[in-house]
Amino acid sequence: MAEPHSTVAAGLVQGASLSSATLLLGAQADALVAGLVAAILVSIWLDTINNYPKAAAAVILSALLAGYGSPVAAEWVTSSVSGIASTDSLRVLLALVIGAAAPTVVPIAINTFGKKAGGQS
Repeated sequence: MAEPHSTVAAGLVQGASLSSATLLLGAQADALVAGLVAAILVSIWLDTINNYPKAAAAVILSALLAGYGSPVAAEWVTSSVSGIASTDSLRVLLALVIGAAAPTVVPIAINTFGKKAGGQS
């Protein structure tokens, strides 16, 4: 088994290089970085991320979800909850939450929806 720290570090390098292209497509840079950092920290702890492709996929997908999803989530929270006015600090906080949750939630969602779509039990 590969060392988790070196595997995640290699995923970080690949994620950072691919994330720079997404900045041109409208992703928030600070949310992208916050999601990237959160995904790296969570990926180190997860036993299911045990090789380079899994680490790279987890880090890249988490960063993308945080970069594109946190502005939308921040706007939704501010419109739903009264008393919250600042979306900028909330956006970064939600980017951390999305980046930390994505390496765990996405595989669960893929397995759940894959079984329903594929007809497996």
